[in-house]
Amino acid sequence: MTESFGSQPLATPVVRQELARGAVLLDTRPAEQFAAGHLRGALHVDLRGRFSAWAALLIRLSERLLLIAENVRQANEARQRLARVGLTRVVGYSQFEGGKWLDAGMELARMPLMYCEDVGSLLQEPSVQFIDARSRAEWRKGHLPGAIAMPLLELASTTPDIIPVRRGFVYCQQGFRATTAASILLRRGVADVGVLFDGVEGWMALGWPLTVPTTASCDLGPSVTP
Repeated sequence: MTESFGSQPLATPVVRQELARGAVLLDTRPAEQFAAGHLRGALHVDLRGRFSAWAALLIRLSERLLLIAENVRQANEARQRLARVGLTRVVGYSQFEGGKWLDAGMELARMPLMYCEDVGSLLQEPSVQFIDARSRAEWRKGHLPGAIAMPLLELASTTPDIIPVRRGFVYCQQGFRATTAASILLRRGVADVGVLFDGVEGWMALGWPLTVPTTASCDLGPSVTP
């Protein structure tokens, strides 16, 4: 049986110490909260989605984890779901403590989160790049016009050749994978990246057309070079 956390989260000095020792910061809060503010360098996997499945694919079993959760109940849920896929090296959890973290010299970050109905004015902006975090099979069925493909699973395992150099908005089908992919890009130093949260579902709900590749191969979209 997985041990449960006590009612008290880790104090800020302990959080800072664990991060200095190399713990991976895993933020499990809803995407909206993560976008509004998080510790720089955090990996985001929303507890409401396929949390344990993606955690197992993104995190090595040997890594020590420090969880960010809304409350102790959700921290315990995250710990139990991680244990089921062999991720047992959880050192503790913290709730979001932005003010205390800033006072301790820790760096916070934010990330733009938009919905399809808000991006109509951006579609013709040459400085904006849409990034598709879905699988190649999903990409072949249709993607946002002008988007580039950057599947989350490939992004997690390799450094892709396609690196967004413009203002990037990551999307997927419903938003969960997109936020995770955006957090990985932020961890790798891609500064200007946000999330198109309602993704393909929101796009289609507005009656806007998708672009369907005309060849059997996976068209990755426009070439983007540093």
